Order: sequence, then C-alpha cells, then structure tokens
Amino acid sequence: MPKQGQFAKSSRLKQLNQFRVKRHSQQNVIDDEQFVDYVILRFNLTSKKRLKKNIQESNQRFLIEILDACQGRNLDLNSTIPGLLKKLNSRVPWQFYRQIIAGWEVLQQFIRRELPRVPLKKQVLVSGTITKEDLTKMVAEELATKATTMTFLNRPVSKQIQEMTKSRLLQAVYQGNKINWQQIATLFKPFPLTIDPQLDQGTKEWLMALEKD
Repeated sequence: MPKQGQFAKSSRLKQLNQFRVKRHSQQNVIDDEQFVDYVILRFNLTSKKRLKKNIQESNQRFLIEILDACQGRNLDLNSTIPGLLKKLNSRVPWQFYRQIIAGWEVLQQFIRRELPRVPLKKQVLVSGTITKEDLTKMVAEELATKATTMTFLNRPVSKQIQEMTKSRLLQAVYQGNKINWQQIATLFKPFPLTIDPQLDQGTKEWLMALEKD
C-alpha cells in the first residue's frame, strides 16, 4: 500500500484498471493483502460510466488513501475523512479537492455499499455519513488554512493574526455552502504546487495536469 498522502503509482493504477474482478461465492474469501486491489477494481468498474475520467481518477486515488487508513478494519467516515484532507493538503493542488467534491456522492455511496461486501474473513463495517455540503465546508476550511500558511511563509506573525486571516479568507471563498473556485484560483496562483521528486512519473504528470484543470 502507498504511504498516506503519497498516492499509488500511476503504473499500478493502470495495471489494476486492466483487470476484472472475479465473482466470489460466500465460501471464497480474499486475503487481507488483496483488500485494496479488490475494492479499487470494483470502483473502477462501477464508476467509469458515472464520473468523468479525470474526476474518476482523483476519486480513485482518494479511495486508496481511505482504504489505506482503514487497513481492512471498520471504517468511520466521520473520523477518517477530515484527517485525510489535512494530510493531503500540502501534497495536492486545490483542483484535487474540486474533483473530490464533484465525485463524493458516487464515492461515498460505493464505500457504504461495497466495503461490507468484500469477501474478507472478517467483514469491514462502515459507519458515519458525510454529506456533499459537509465535505465542501471541510475542504473550504483546509484551503483557507493552506492559503493562510502560504501567505505568512517566512513571515512570523502571531497566532491571533493567522486565525483572523484564515477567518477572512474563509468568508471570501465559502458562502452559501459553496466554494468560490475563482477566488480559490486567484488565491493560489502565486503558489504553484511543489511536487515530491520521489513520486513516480505518472503521478507527477497527474498532479501537473490537475494544476491546469
């Protein structure tokens, strides 16, 4: 499994997407090591007609991060998702979050329906529900935090000023349960993403393509 925030190698995703999931009877179970592969294959098969290709890829990568956090144990979406958004914040461009929000209803429905059906020795149970509006607010807060951090990079200021700046930015980009993506684009234009040189070439190209979306 990839380390959280690092994403699966693009070559690995391509390999997974070329396979087909075999039907399993109630008597047949898969090893824990096959858990992520099995779920990703199922997601690819069920979502490719419901999501645009670029949105599907981002949500597929996000799903891998969710499964990595789950580690085959029971999954609580309410406690897992906020932490993942925070961990990924410095590793992805803001466009990633726009695509995650666009595909969230499909992804969450898949998670709640399919994870308990994975033929493991011990069933994975899924709890918690995050609405698209809830996720949008979480993303807005994370982006406001990121913008605040970048604004004061190498400029030490008090925590009070940071919090005031974050609050003002949040009010500017998040209104009526919606994110103003034009405002977000303007905020982050001076701060291009720094891509980890240790990532594989395919993931680097994916991140660069995201920035242009």
